[in-house]
Amino acid sequence: MTPDEQQRLFENTARAIAGASKAVQERHISNCTKADPAYGEGVAKAIAAHGK
Repeated sequence: MTPDEQQRLFENTARAIAGASKAVQERHISNCTKADPAYGEGVAKAIAAHGK
């Protein structure tokens, strides 16, 4: 994936999980990190940037 595609994936994932509890968001970030550390980090940053 290009960097732009990766960023869109991070942001789409963050928007999709925005309504979930903090615990669920943290568990999802953990699962993403297990799949790919950069993916987990990107999702975590996107969630933080959206203030969720």
